[in-house]
Amino acid sequence: MSISVYYGRAGSGKTRAVYERIRQVMTDCPGEPIILLVPEPATYRVERELAEFMPEKGFTTVRVVGFGRLGYQVYQSIGSKGAGQSSLSSFGRSMLLRLVMKRKQKELGLLEQATKRPEFSSVLQQLFSEFRAFRVGPTDLERGAESVKNKVLQKKLRELAICMAAYEEEISRHGERDIDPIMEIVEALPQSPLMENSHVFIDGFHWFTPTHYELIYTLFDLAKEAVITIDLPMAPKALNLARRGEHLFSRPLEIYDTLVARYGTRINWVGFNGKRGPQIVQELEANYFTSPSKQNSTDTTIPLIRGYNREREADAVARRILAYVESSPEARYRDVCIMLRESETYGDTLEKVFTRYGIPHFIDRQRPMKNHPLGELLTALFDIVRHSYSRDSMFLLLKTDLMPLTREAVDELENYVLEFGIDHYKWERESWPYLRGFHEGQDEESHLDAPRRARINQARQTIMDILSPWFDFAAHSEGHTGAEWGEQLYGLLEILQVPQRLYEWAKDAETVGDQESKASHEQMYNAVISFIDEISMVMKDEVLTLDEMMLLLEEGLSDVNYSMIPPSLDHVVITTIERGYSQWWPKVFVMGLNQGVFPQSMGDEGLIKDKERQELADAGITLAEGALPKAFNENFLLYLAMTRASDSLTLSYASSGEDGTGLEPSLVVKRLESLGYVGKAVDIPLSIEPDTEADYVWRPLQSLSLLSERWGALFSGHEVNPLWWGLYNWARESDTYRPRLAEVSRGIRDNNDVPVITKDLVNGLFLSKGYMSGSVTRLERYQQCPFKFYAQYGLKLEPRRVRSFGAPEIGTFLHANLERLGNYLLENNKQWRDLNEEEQQNLCRSVADEILQENQAGEETSDAYQKAIEQRVQRTLHVTVDRLVEWSKRSDFDTKYLEQDFGRQGGWDPIRVPLGEDRYLRLIGQIDRIDEYTRDGQTYGMVIDYKSGGAHVTAQDVYYGLKLQLMTYLLALESAYGNTQGQSMTPAAVVYSYVKNPKIPADAPISYEDAVALAKESDAWQNSGYFSDDVELLTHIDNKFLSYGSKRGPYVPIATKKDQTISSRDLHKVKNTGEFDVMCRYTNHVMADIGRNIGDGQFPIQPYQLNKNRPCTYCDYNTVCRFDSSRNRYNYLSRLSEDDALERMKEVLNEGGENHGC
Repeated sequence: MSISVYYGRAGSGKTRAVYERIRQVMTDCPGEPIILLVPEPATYRVERELAEFMPEKGFTTVRVVGFGRLGYQVYQSIGSKGAGQSSLSSFGRSMLLRLVMKRKQKELGLLEQATKRPEFSSVLQQLFSEFRAFRVGPTDLERGAESVKNKVLQKKLRELAICMAAYEEEISRHGERDIDPIMEIVEALPQSPLMENSHVFIDGFHWFTPTHYELIYTLFDLAKEAVITIDLPMAPKALNLARRGEHLFSRPLEIYDTLVARYGTRINWVGFNGKRGPQIVQELEANYFTSPSKQNSTDTTIPLIRGYNREREADAVARRILAYVESSPEARYRDVCIMLRESETYGDTLEKVFTRYGIPHFIDRQRPMKNHPLGELLTALFDIVRHSYSRDSMFLLLKTDLMPLTREAVDELENYVLEFGIDHYKWERESWPYLRGFHEGQDEESHLDAPRRARINQARQTIMDILSPWFDFAAHSEGHTGAEWGEQLYGLLEILQVPQRLYEWAKDAETVGDQESKASHEQMYNAVISFIDEISMVMKDEVLTLDEMMLLLEEGLSDVNYSMIPPSLDHVVITTIERGYSQWWPKVFVMGLNQGVFPQSMGDEGLIKDKERQELADAGITLAEGALPKAFNENFLLYLAMTRASDSLTLSYASSGEDGTGLEPSLVVKRLESLGYVGKAVDIPLSIEPDTEADYVWRPLQSLSLLSERWGALFSGHEVNPLWWGLYNWARESDTYRPRLAEVSRGIRDNNDVPVITKDLVNGLFLSKGYMSGSVTRLERYQQCPFKFYAQYGLKLEPRRVRSFGAPEIGTFLHANLERLGNYLLENNKQWRDLNEEEQQNLCRSVADEILQENQAGEETSDAYQKAIEQRVQRTLHVTVDRLVEWSKRSDFDTKYLEQDFGRQGGWDPIRVPLGEDRYLRLIGQIDRIDEYTRDGQTYGMVIDYKSGGAHVTAQDVYYGLKLQLMTYLLALESAYGNTQGQSMTPAAVVYSYVKNPKIPADAPISYEDAVALAKESDAWQNSGYFSDDVELLTHIDNKFLSYGSKRGPYVPIATKKDQTISSRDLHKVKNTGEFDVMCRYTNHVMADIGRNIGDGQFPIQPYQLNKNRPCTYCDYNTVCRFDSSRNRYNYLSRLSEDDALERMKEVLNEGGENHGC
């Protein structure tokens, strides 16, 4: 046996010497087996390099293997199963470990709570793997507990020993061995014919565990010849420095010391001092990674990129790769490697950028599969049981596309469920009869039609036919055995035809060339079936509750990843330094040199802390390094990353994160700058600078995607580089790229102007019968923003309805209650004043309960928040009715009409507004309440509209057509009196009466009675609107009106002077009969104008702006209109006083003009 150690710094020629020696062995000893052991991720590339190195460009007797592949070939050569082919996966072993923790829970104190966490079994499994790798068993842990002084560590070691011993026993009961896989290879090697006259070469490693060393010893002892490489400097001084734990070469030196201790003078030491890579990399390797670091003595520097964010950083790297590949016919994508500290931060960003540039690439990483539809299906199945058909878990299930419903059916079902607040137990109803709203006789809308409800109930039944048996099984409180759980899950997947569905998805992905999706679908199904099989086998007779199964599922899914094979021979490799450190590339980009990213900041120390590891080491039990040595090892990883390039090295970092927060460059960058190893950072801004535009034009589709940004510069008044016009003209002549050009150039022609709608279309949408029928609210919406009217009433767009009990629903509920209470009074020939306190309480309670029951389809709500809201609303109802009774007692007006319709069947005639050309508006509506009072043979009417929120009206609002409701109701009332009773009606008031329970500020606690008294006098309860200027008439609305004097009462909130005339500060609230008439006639006039504009197809995106008020603030159609102040303008309305607005109304009416701010 001969043993050679090749040592030297990175790039000194060690690997080439190994290849040359292998070639010589193949010549001198043909047929003798050769084993080249390299890190697992490097096997594919080393095989290719070695094949290209050989004269015949290939080989037959060399086995390029990692530790795992070596074990497989050894077991295969002796006909053994081995650890590599264990019947238990890592998840199966985690299950056994969780089973052990469950059984030993009473014996655990320190670790008891931790065992209940879903990730703890994997943490413990990793720790046990570390124990096995360092040849530490339960007895060693017991011995350690006796030796250390730390009481906490003593207890921890004893409990770990209990778990590990029980785990080993459970493993053996299942016919397995709890042995480190490396040690199992060690046991099998002497029996393998592969070792006869073998030549063993070990290259690319920088650190080994004790079990790795055992394998190396065995390989060396059995081999005819053995060669190993170590990254160590030639100078003895550097070796002495390396013996310091924090030094760069401390890990390679450990290999050196271990081999010397084992083989001593039998080792043939072969030093290499060659140079590889560009001059600056050689300088960096020789002088920067020393102590102390030296200044750069060359006249070259390493390029440094500073991206605005990670995407801009990746974009700059992509463009440099393209420049390299196009620089020479010999240049290939496979010459390039992107080196990362970890792939999570940059993986998705690089994927997106490289795909955009059309750069073939391979990201060397494991992709998690927890978010695969099948993983989400399994998660949702258990969540549905745990949370009793919660809405979130139900739609997590339905949106996997693995249930027998189309996406359209799921969307329709979700809309219905949200609209009616269906959740939890309501899914188990035989059918859903839900209707919307509180009002009796409310018109059914198209979305509540019978066919829709039939489709919804059919979809619900399809789902529940599948889920009900599963729910009944899984909800069993005592649990089921692992075998029963496995059988149920497998049967459910068969019912859902998951295998066939995933096969179809994989086939479709392959058809379109999406290899990643194909791999995920294929590998996920196999992983899930393996998961179910292992539950059935490992937990066969063990009873598992729902919560325990959910823990196992969470662990199982987190353990499932899928891997890809490189898509081609020519691609950019994106890898991490821990997976790519043993390989070389002509061009290397080290990305992500930010503080805490590369070098990486150390995280949690783990279950055994650094100090505890040192205590164990002092007691003779050696484990892996703690967090502190790992932090020092980051410098060695950085050394490896920066010495992988044979032609050029480029460094980069980002100056801000995805959310815009600043990122600091790594201290390494600052140190490299100070020592002159890197040049001035090339800044890559967020947007393209004018003088660098040509650098961004590489691929047709990628370049065309940049055109939209250039058109933005054009519209901003900047010149556009002729380059972009050339690209535009070229693409316009290309049949291939013309469609894409049209997409990206829509910005040139894009505008959100709404053209005049044709008369035929307007007639079809709004005037199909020669008239337009609707409420005054629609006309107000038109005045607020014509396009909003068109979107809502023409295009029939509406936001998704979600059941809630917010302000709109509260208002509707209170309206419905007041309507029924009022009808009760009218039917019994009573007024509000006739109700005593007991009647008030009883009526309010019974009516509110009745309406709530109707709204809930006869069900009791189980939502505590919902119940609290309903109780609060019922209190508001009681307070409101109490106020109405109080007002009625103080008033001579009697309620005559409630919820009085006009324009609807059984109600008054509609308001008819001529538009010309035999077209007209047919206004319909419902007046909440009308009170009457007769004096000297003259009838006075008061229109009352209930409002749960703040509502006010001014002459300015009427003039601009923004608030026409009260005046329209007055028009309807006057018209009805003239048509049905043949007499005139004089307006006494048109008011908003508030239906709410206001908060009353108080400096100290007060009684309920005092609070009620204060509330009745509160400004928040004051009626709002217009009143007659007849003071005597006002005293009939509120008998106590004059007693308030300079204050304002709640029902007639108008202050008076000492002479009992109206105070000047409230004159804007009163109108004489002539002014009421002007406002009514003007309302009719402005409604006619609105109707004509609608009939003419005028629906511009032009919301009003009055002072700071805009309708856009709470508009549901912002995403449709895309209002932009740079290309759209508001309809600016000037502020008018009450008198100015009235004067303008008179002018318009007298002159027949139409200019009223529209």
